[in-house]
Amino acid sequence: MGVLIRVGKNKAILRRGMWLAADARLEAMLNARTASWIAQTGGPPLQAEDHESSVADEVARQVGGRVLRRVPSLTSARTYIRMRQLRLDFS
Repeated sequence: MGVLIRVGKNKAILRRGMWLAADARLEAMLNARTASWIAQTGGPPLQAEDHESSVADEVARQVGGRVLRRVPSLTSARTYIRMRQLRLDFS
């Protein structure tokens, strides 16, 4: 379902592969950091029980945040498998 993290005084929710936050800069930074991490490493391990929790743990670690609450998702694996696909620029 989602993961709630705190970064400084702000909170953000990771749900279905996208971060949502009241602070637009934080939201954009978290989404960019997630996309970059997935592009560099392939993202959460395929065998992870909850991919969303794995992503939130790593991104929170990178930005100095902490995970406050987790609601396990049964379908997050599909979301992150799609995000692993390479995007090729043929222009």
